[in-house]
Amino acid sequence: MHRPLAPLAAAGILLSIFVPAAEGWRPRSPSLTASLAITSRNADSRHRRLLASIAAASLRGGGTDDDVQSYLEGEAEEGSTAPIDAPHSNKGKSKEKNGDSDDERYSRQMYALGARAHQLVRSTTAILDGPLGGARDVRIDGADGFAGLDADPRAPSRSETPSGLLYELAKNLALSGVGRIVLVRDDGEAPSDEGYFDGSLDDLGAAYHRAALAEIGEHRGLEKRESDGEEGDSDITDADSLAPLDDGAILLAEYIQRLNPGVMVDIVNRERLLHMLQNGEEGDEDMDDEDSVSVGTNPVVVCVDRSTAAQLEMNNACRSRECSSSKAGVVPFLSVETAGVHAKMFCDFGPNFVVVDEDGETRRATLLDRVEAIETECDASEEDCKQYTVHCLEDERHDVSMGDVIEFQGEHHDGHGVIESFPKCQVVSVKSPTRFVVKTCDGDSTDQSDDFALLLEGKARSFSRVKLPKQVSFSSLREILQPASEKEKALTCCDDDALFAPSDLDKSFDPLRRRAVMTSMAALDSFVKKYERLPSRHYKPVGEHKRTDMERFHSLVQKMATGEDTKQEQWETITTQFAQTCRAKFTPVQALSGALGAQEVLKAATGLYNPVRQFLLYDCDEVLQDTSICEAEPGSVTAGQAYILGDALSNKIAQSRLFLVGAGAIGCELLKNLAAMGAGTGVSSTKQGCLILTDMDTIEKSNLSRQLLFRDHDVGEFKSVAARAAMLRFSKDCNVEAHTSRVGDEEDGLFDDDFWSSGCDVVLNALDNVEARLFVDGQCVAHGLGLIDAGTLGPKGNVQVVVPHESESYGSSADPPEPDIPVCTLKNFPYEISHTIQWARDLFDGYFHRRPRQANDHVEEMAQSEDLTSFSETLLEKLGEDAALDMAEELGEDLGYFPTWADSSTVPSDASDPEYVRAVKRDALDWAILQAHRLFYVAMDELIQKHPADSVDDDGAPFWSGTRRVPKVLRYIPLDSEEDEVSAQQVLINERIAQFVRSAARLRMETFVLVDGDSETTSISVEESLAALDEQSRLLYKKKKSKEILHNLSGGGSEEDTDTLSRVVEKLNGANIGASLLPELNLADFEKDDESNGHVAFVTAASNLRAMAYGIPPADAMETRRVAGRIVPAMITTTGLVSALSCLELVKLLKGLPLNMHRNAFVNLALPFFAFTAPMPAEEMEGVNGNTHTIWDRITITGSAKSPIEALTLSKFLKKLQKKAGCGDEVEVSSVSYGPYMIYANFLHSHDEELLETPVMAVVKDAVISGDEDEDDASSFGDDAAEGEEKASTELTNEQKAMLSKLEQKRFIDLSVSVEDLETGEEFELPPVRLMKERPQQDSSVAQ
Repeated sequence: MHRPLAPLAAAGILLSIFVPAAEGWRPRSPSLTASLAITSRNADSRHRRLLASIAAASLRGGGTDDDVQSYLEGEAEEGSTAPIDAPHSNKGKSKEKNGDSDDERYSRQMYALGARAHQLVRSTTAILDGPLGGARDVRIDGADGFAGLDADPRAPSRSETPSGLLYELAKNLALSGVGRIVLVRDDGEAPSDEGYFDGSLDDLGAAYHRAALAEIGEHRGLEKRESDGEEGDSDITDADSLAPLDDGAILLAEYIQRLNPGVMVDIVNRERLLHMLQNGEEGDEDMDDEDSVSVGTNPVVVCVDRSTAAQLEMNNACRSRECSSSKAGVVPFLSVETAGVHAKMFCDFGPNFVVVDEDGETRRATLLDRVEAIETECDASEEDCKQYTVHCLEDERHDVSMGDVIEFQGEHHDGHGVIESFPKCQVVSVKSPTRFVVKTCDGDSTDQSDDFALLLEGKARSFSRVKLPKQVSFSSLREILQPASEKEKALTCCDDDALFAPSDLDKSFDPLRRRAVMTSMAALDSFVKKYERLPSRHYKPVGEHKRTDMERFHSLVQKMATGEDTKQEQWETITTQFAQTCRAKFTPVQALSGALGAQEVLKAATGLYNPVRQFLLYDCDEVLQDTSICEAEPGSVTAGQAYILGDALSNKIAQSRLFLVGAGAIGCELLKNLAAMGAGTGVSSTKQGCLILTDMDTIEKSNLSRQLLFRDHDVGEFKSVAARAAMLRFSKDCNVEAHTSRVGDEEDGLFDDDFWSSGCDVVLNALDNVEARLFVDGQCVAHGLGLIDAGTLGPKGNVQVVVPHESESYGSSADPPEPDIPVCTLKNFPYEISHTIQWARDLFDGYFHRRPRQANDHVEEMAQSEDLTSFSETLLEKLGEDAALDMAEELGEDLGYFPTWADSSTVPSDASDPEYVRAVKRDALDWAILQAHRLFYVAMDELIQKHPADSVDDDGAPFWSGTRRVPKVLRYIPLDSEEDEVSAQQVLINERIAQFVRSAARLRMETFVLVDGDSETTSISVEESLAALDEQSRLLYKKKKSKEILHNLSGGGSEEDTDTLSRVVEKLNGANIGASLLPELNLADFEKDDESNGHVAFVTAASNLRAMAYGIPPADAMETRRVAGRIVPAMITTTGLVSALSCLELVKLLKGLPLNMHRNAFVNLALPFFAFTAPMPAEEMEGVNGNTHTIWDRITITGSAKSPIEALTLSKFLKKLQKKAGCGDEVEVSSVSYGPYMIYANFLHSHDEELLETPVMAVVKDAVISGDEDEDDASSFGDDAAEGEEKASTELTNEQKAMLSKLEQKRFIDLSVSVEDLETGEEFELPPVRLMKERPQQDSSVAQ
């Protein structure tokens, strides 16, 4: 059972709480003594109660490229020590508790960051300084008469609400797996900073505070019941049981630990932290060992919602001395803050920060055609001026630029068989997309003439760009903000484009906007410094000479701005909106800022990705368009949102019915944001707000690193059910419906036409596949609903908003499909590692799934056969010669060699019989060795025999050219072989063959032995595989000699001389014996995330052996798992960003903003790059009589009481349609279709009276249940429909009845109709024609 806070030592978490403690007090638990660092000073009763509670809880608990790679290896080595005084590793109780290594939890993130960068993240100490909330006296009211929202004008208020941005950052960093998070506790000596934050208007902070209290309270209540032996509920809000949680730092610390038990937490006072940063850790001689604290080996400091003075103080401390524990000479520093709809971030990573990889993209290998030498004249200063022209293969385009460094790939060996690398070259000039010039890299004085000679001979097969570390210089905040003179008040830094990273292609390059926002931020800081509170638009001055806060704020802005700027209308608009909203916090902006800030922390810690240099400004002031100023309701859960957007829009968000499809990473972030925004909590006279959530997936361990609503104990539960329970902690009043149904065209049940028509207002997609996205998009278009779709790929993310009746839909444009690998490439001519991995993945399915299933399918038939001849004849008749021979060989291997013994008529299916297991192991090793021989020796040899190295194709060109590479045969040669010499290259081949045999034999054993998760029974050691290989190699050599002698004596006869039937029987020989035992072979489904099952190990071994045969660089298990498992890299930072942007678009949709105010987004946090564009308008399609229509338009035909739609005949339908569409007599309906089924064609049915008098719905039903999509059979519709539904229903299959029932449940059907202009012969598509089965309450469709 998990314990709170005190036993954090047991979970690998160190909590050093620097608060006053009782004189001489020490905890009795040794583990707690190591965890708590407590100074011996006076303590108040609250702190004593806090420490006692923690102690009691403890007692209850019991105690990439070579240059980049080498740089990262050095960093990992340097940062391998613990970031604090306890060892930083998942050892001891932490690992015992988690049960698994970090790899599974962080697997999706590691594919984005890489293993080395992830190790650096795990060694990082993130120091967070921001408003922690809690029961502290926080002055939020000024002494000049401001009454606040609901308070006495001069009385200070106790604010428990922490900064939502601080929690957001901590959440993102904890889920990312930083080694330790240090929370900075205020000293109580910074009143200006206390006034800089107003928790009463921070909705996200309040939601996090509720969630943390509820979750931790639930667990403490459970622990209390367990310790007391109680079965019933207990009061989890008891003051004593929650005593420690009135401290904001304690609450956040334990919440972080709930998010990720592998992250250590520390709490330190600001003064103490500044002392350590300024003087180094060696200045702590007066501290006891158990009281000491460290900033770690890889620290990053973040200020959250802090004033400029606090930021300067912390930044100066980070820069004050060259900290021995920091690689850059300074501690990287960030500051992040939000004010209303505005956000600002600042980064200072020091003057010598090194970026080891700017984009994190996998190096792309470009196929090489040839390299040619160029004759050049050398200058006297140049030792080697030889240049070479590099030609790419036809249809291949390079990605290099002048000055880039490239390296060639291929294999060439020294005299001892050791593979050597080609020299690196520098790009001199780019001639075309397929041709460029290179020279030897500067500074390389080694003689490389032989290597270049090999390049000229065509030994290299490809090349790729080398990523080199880049040094980046940052300025400190003081250096940037320091004015040139004391009299200068304006922010001169605003005019330096190099200091601002663009975050919006429209806004970021507007210098006036930049100056307005930066000046407003500075004015806000000055206002708080002067009045010790944030400005409020509701402040009413007292007395004649008093000014409103807005007047005071604008006065400060005027003093800081230049005269020309203040005259601009845009300046006035921006500064006014800023002043009116800066007091409150807006949840989507906080979530976005938390994602950006956490990503920059990871960049500072790893050197991976390009950092923000140095300011980043963001705003969404378009949501303020036409917002009426109003008073926020006191005590509202969305007081901050209402303060910014107004009560009307805030209430609309609360009362809307939102359909969230998917509860994965994006879904969890959306739910958290929506909870803070009050979604699903409102009730009006006509409807109640609701969040409808569906997801059919269950929670896996790998989900936990980016899905904040799930915990370790949720693994295996339905995502939607667990997400609902977690969301109610954020917003207990939210009306949430959780479902586990799939959303799709083939699904019946809850999500029918009634649901799409009236069950939701806006749909938010959090899906991971295109098919489901297209279905949801189609439903939204059909029912006129708004849609917001989001997706991520590592550091990349996108958001698309679909505005009803205005924008194009998700399906209006499609991404190009992923190219399939041709079969011939997979089978014979691979040239990329992805080809060999896919081949190995298919091999796995064939060996361990298809073949066991095939044996199980035929075992009974073979057991009942008196002889194998009849069975063989059946195979030949059904499959043909080649396929029958292949299957016979497989069945012969899988059943013919099944281990048996004389005294048993059955075969055990488990590992209960050691003799049986040993027999299976012997057979499995022999089988695996045989497969290795077939795949990597025989198959390669046959291909070379068929196409020798000097062969040509039909056109006379060399066969082995372009992407085709001559393979080499691979075989195992014992080290003591007398026949062959064993080179260093052969030793490597032997090792990889042994790996293949070991992994293949293990899985082969599990086909015959049911292990129930215990892999020890089927484990095969390296020594066993090598011994079996040595033995089989010698036997194979003897058999080879014997076969040669027999071949010569027999005159060279071959197997082909035997008739096919005899060959099939021969291959099946013995299979009927194994079949007679009626065994059931075990099937293996490829599971990528289970490290212990050996699946990835087999695919890796097989892929790398094939890659070696074709001269392709191998891939490690991590890369193989990604390709074979089709794993999509994912990061919590990108997920948080797109979710925040989705919520912004939701606000715009509900507010009804025009199309040009919405924003589709594409972001790449690695670069960083942000592209926000207005959605494209819906395409207008040409119709009849010069009319146009879009995908949103419908022609609606409804029935009446006298003439229901079910009785509407086809002829009456055509007449109504022509009238509704305004076609006239000169236009005729040419065809009518329902989906893929054509139900009417004028050239076939214009004179078919029987069909024309048949009800349209009857014709449609007949087409659907018949499943006939051929136009030529359309003429039969009338005859079949006339037979009547009663007769048809008695002859239908169950599947047809289900299809008919589903059609009858639809409220309407949409028909596709084409019309023809009889004069011109032109054909036009009409808008979809909707047949309404019942008259809609409100017809919102567009009629022509």
